[in-house]
Amino acid sequence: MKHPAPVRPLLSPEQAGFFQRSKVLSLTGAAGAEEFDPWDPDLDGFMTGPEDRPSAHVAEPGQDSLLKVIDKAVRLARQTGSRERIYIELLPGTYTGLVYVPGFLVDGSPVPITLFSRDEDPSQTVIEADIDAEMPGSEYAERFAAGFDGLDASIADIYRRIAAEEKINTLNASVLRVENEGFQLRNVTVRNLYNCDREDMYLPSEKRRKNARGQYPKGQHQAVALLIAGADRVHLENVHLSSFQDTLYFRSPRKGTTVRSFYRRCDIEGDVDFIFGQATAYFDKCVIRSRGSRAGHAYVAAPSTDIRTTYGIVFHDCEFTHDGDPSALRGTFNLGRQWFEAVRATPYGEPSVPGYSCRLGEVSAYAEPEGTVSRETLFSVGKCVLINCRVGPHINKSAPWAEWMGGTFGADGHYAPQGWSLRYRPVQVSARDFLENLKDWPDFGLLDVSGIDPGMVLLGEIHTEET
Repeated sequence: MKHPAPVRPLLSPEQAGFFQRSKVLSLTGAAGAEEFDPWDPDLDGFMTGPEDRPSAHVAEPGQDSLLKVIDKAVRLARQTGSRERIYIELLPGTYTGLVYVPGFLVDGSPVPITLFSRDEDPSQTVIEADIDAEMPGSEYAERFAAGFDGLDASIADIYRRIAAEEKINTLNASVLRVENEGFQLRNVTVRNLYNCDREDMYLPSEKRRKNARGQYPKGQHQAVALLIAGADRVHLENVHLSSFQDTLYFRSPRKGTTVRSFYRRCDIEGDVDFIFGQATAYFDKCVIRSRGSRAGHAYVAAPSTDIRTTYGIVFHDCEFTHDGDPSALRGTFNLGRQWFEAVRATPYGEPSVPGYSCRLGEVSAYAEPEGTVSRETLFSVGKCVLINCRVGPHINKSAPWAEWMGGTFGADGHYAPQGWSLRYRPVQVSARDFLENLKDWPDFGLLDVSGIDPGMVLLGEIHTEET
């Protein structure tokens, strides 16, 4: 395999101007045909601070579950025909259990919901549960069924769909699930308590060993704190999100369609791909904390933005820090890697499987030695930029971005190849990289790449301060 040079993509001032918040949050809809739909979160006086709201609905730890309070609010809106935003105040304390915030209509209009605490210290108001992607549906039902009993269909149907799965997977392994258009969360901590302690039987026995904290360093340990499940205009203010792998997931409602979420003064921590998804997400004045205690190597972001979606992840005026673990101090952690979503066979690299081939197909699949890759998988290139951010010594200075399932760079820029993988893809910092890397692939001519500007930025940074 060809060993790539270290990658540190820098933006010009002109390129950086393209990522102003007002521009990033103004587009939504189908990739390549997005609609201009301006959204300014600062226009909401309650979320920005000076405006106050009376509490029509109040949740109290130890009383009715938060799910039941949400359920009562949804039913009341339907009964009264009210299309006004629903405000639910969370009194300080710990709310244990899953929380699903449904999308629902009153007279054809979506009704937005705000969950908030008046205590400005988010550690005082906590939503938490223990749930992971490898959990069987039967275990999920056994543990959580009682909390959904008798709830409105908009909430209970989500539970029933998940419980019917043989294994619930990453999409359903969240503590807080948001399907609500215009949802807001303020002054709250959302914590997934899963400790990476479910054994992965697909791993060889020598890799199935727990560390001193009772965690398996290797394997599939996705455990989502917050999932934005296709909802648009989601706003988080002064929120703490905590897990290990896959902490925050912003999912598009369907392939090639984007929605928007905005995060300000939030604290988000995890270790592997812990900020990820297909949608547009803007982070302002947030703390992004890499945890090194489990996996030994951490990746912050894993965007899978469609190449024709204008914006992916934007970090503005954010601080990238770590948990002080010795593994973080080696300076080899990554800002992220571009999620090669749903890949089963790759057209990239030099294959090590005899007779291997990868062709364009309707779905991504593999049956040795032949595989297919879909257009959707190829076009999920992943976009992420940093503007005016502060980056700690845990991030690799010469190569902050990593390949997908490939080798790694040491702090000095030395590349350590991992060997070819069925899911390998190199770092691609621009659309030009995407086009160049595929131009010799036999099925490249079957792809519609019309209108793709080779100069399109996929990854970049400007005015980064090393701390």
